[in-house]
Amino acid sequence: MNQSIPSNAQKGATLIVVLVLLVVITIVGTWAIRGSMTSLNIATNAQAQALLQQASDAVFFSLENQTSNDLTLTQMQIGDGMLAYVLRPENKGKELVFCIRGNEANSLEGSRNASVVYWDGTAIKNTEQGTTGFCKLSRTADFISKRAAVVTRVAIRPANAGKDWEHMLEGDDPLMSKTNQIQKVIVSVTSLIPNLSSSSTADINTCLTNYTSFVDPVAGNKTVTDCLAEENVPYSSQEMEYTLKPVSAS
Repeated sequence: MNQSIPSNAQKGATLIVVLVLLVVITIVGTWAIRGSMTSLNIATNAQAQALLQQASDAVFFSLENQTSNDLTLTQMQIGDGMLAYVLRPENKGKELVFCIRGNEANSLEGSRNASVVYWDGTAIKNTEQGTTGFCKLSRTADFISKRAAVVTRVAIRPANAGKDWEHMLEGDDPLMSKTNQIQKVIVSVTSLIPNLSSSSTADINTCLTNYTSFVDPVAGNKTVTDCLAEENVPYSSQEMEYTLKPVSAS
């Protein structure tokens, strides 16, 4: 005797199969979208880091290119030159801060373009020389290009004194040698992309104006990069120590 499956039961089985296939397709599609988003985030992060690295490298390249010229180096060490300010004994522990602006041929030209920030005990001081040198996200001119993507902060300070006669050449007379007069400065460059952060403009501006690039032994403070990291702002920070070469009188 032949038995047949009712047609309504067949329709029910077909519906279940279709639903299972839809669930599988949905899961696979979700995995694919998540994988694409992850790949996109990785690519975006890599591109951002490359852009930040290039912005910081450009500052060091420009600075080293300028100081390779004896006349330019001399001008930096006299008058309102940035090195003249940094190397004065009374300015020890202070940072001279510049904002690299795309519409300026040389943002590092003279301390008149800079602001000063330092710690007085545990209190931050940042108004001694005005606020012109601090980058502000509300000013389009404070970005390094018209795309208004990257902001670059440069801070210059004197380096700690090295060992006595550190640079003296073999055969020099310690009593006659003047190599102990060689001076050092530290240049810190921090580039950031504020638009990739959800932090407010005010909070990021606070990081750029209310912190130094170094830890003061008395204040035990956070640094600029510590603040940016807490605000989840993508940044790249590089620091170089330079020994100033003697300039011949000719």
